[in-house]
Amino acid sequence: MPELCPTEITFAERLSIEQVEEGNELAPKFDQNGCLPCITLHAETREVLMFAFVNEEALRLTISSGLAHYWSRSRQKLWKKGETSGMFQQVKRMLIDDDQDCLILEVTLTPPTIGGKEASCHVGYRSCFYRELSSNPEPGKPVELRFTENQKSFDASSVYEGTTNPTQL
Repeated sequence: MPELCPTEITFAERLSIEQVEEGNELAPKFDQNGCLPCITLHAETREVLMFAFVNEEALRLTISSGLAHYWSRSRQKLWKKGETSGMFQQVKRMLIDDDQDCLILEVTLTPPTIGGKEASCHVGYRSCFYRELSSNPEPGKPVELRFTENQKSFDASSVYEGTTNPTQL
């Protein structure tokens, strides 16, 4: 598939509920901050890799290049996944929900893998969803988290050396 120029990607104007819900043109509804929530799944394993946001520019770039782009709300900048780590997300399929205000990307992770393992999380785990909440919390105590991944896929401190951590307190 030849790469398109992002400016060649157009979205339909939202004219009616029927058009949005039953039509065959993309008419995304970005929120008041210009963002659309995006769930990213591994195309082969169906594992949820991450949740992020796309703005109009990120969506156009994702569609035109076939590589996942996001909008970093914490850094207030466009973000091409893999730009620093080299672990890009190759988009295999894109899904939009019924009212076109939420996106799902199905991706595979491009080589190079680190230590022979695919990963998508900036912390070093395969998935950004590497912990689960306790189903039996103790009253008056913070809900405990349990790790669902036993080890990291890569050493994040060496891969992202010199870059600012996107997690904000």
